[in-house]
Amino acid sequence: MVSLGFHSGIALTAAANAWFTNPAFAAADISDGAAKLPAFIADFRKDRHALTSVASANIASAAADALIVPQSVAFSDMFSFTRDSVAEYIDAAGVAQQAAPDVPRFDYRNGYRQLLLEGPATNLFLNAFAPATQTIAVVNGTQYTVSCRGAGSLTLSGAAVGAVTQNTPLTFTASTTSLTLAASGALSRAQVETGAIASSFVQTGVVAATRSADSCRLSSTGEALVQKNAVTLQVRGQGVYGSLGRLVGVGDEIIRLNTAQTSIITGISLALSNVTVPLPAFGVCIGWSSSGRSGSYNGAAVNSEATVPATAGQIYLGRNQAGVFAAGRYDSLTIWPFRAVNTAIQTKSVPYV
Repeated sequence: MVSLGFHSGIALTAAANAWFTNPAFAAADISDGAAKLPAFIADFRKDRHALTSVASANIASAAADALIVPQSVAFSDMFSFTRDSVAEYIDAAGVAQQAAPDVPRFDYRNGYRQLLLEGPATNLFLNAFAPATQTIAVVNGTQYTVSCRGAGSLTLSGAAVGAVTQNTPLTFTASTTSLTLAASGALSRAQVETGAIASSFVQTGVVAATRSADSCRLSSTGEALVQKNAVTLQVRGQGVYGSLGRLVGVGDEIIRLNTAQTSIITGISLALSNVTVPLPAFGVCIGWSSSGRSGSYNGAAVNSEATVPATAGQIYLGRNQAGVFAAGRYDSLTIWPFRAVNTAIQTKSVPYV
């Protein structure tokens, strides 16, 4: 039975028919076994958002049943989003667009709507949206990735050798301080950036240019929900990567990759699964209370430990306050104001469907 907690009358009818009352969202509360709805649902795929109607100042002392009476809200009611620069994304028609500063990017590169979150990146390729052959300075011993878009290619020489096309970016460690890129065909974008993964394209002119980092902080209500003594949290996405990257972050908590990006972890050391990056379509669900925490990745068996997570501070999606990024595309973030039973945690830890 789903515990809804709605008021009677017309309000009950309207709320009961709302999308966020679907029993598929419910999870069993470990304290009483009852199936209950979330208090926070950010569904980026379907552009729908629901949030508890309880004021943030009252959340810490509120019972779970009082918190699971959400209302439809806007993205801006659930997150404080900032970015100091324009940034590229792919719209629903498959066309590259530039999002204005402080505007979130809902990207369709994978064929469906996802929230794109990235750290900062500098494109060293000049006049990048009209690619032409050029030689650029690089740092010997530093890792770079070259990517392009369009019906053409880039042929590398100097600090690296190889060919780059739209579907085959190239990652290398520079062997000298000079990289030549010979452009051919009808290219529309070209990028040279540090790191092992190609990020969204940064438009340049006669000098290199930088895309600022995305910052997607939970609202005061969302933070108050995560900071309760008993919580269950689910995040789903695709293509996420970043050494020590915080998928949901407050300091070293709450869900992150390890340094080598070979394991998904909750807290300091509770490993949920071995992984490779960028992550395929994934789901992670963790729950905790005063007796410890449990978590699962992509429907695997639940792992548990007695450590209670530290959740005080600013809480972000795709990073932490210090700027340790788990860049990629996010499908949804859901929060239940109670610790769910382990079977529910495992069931909820699946990719977006």
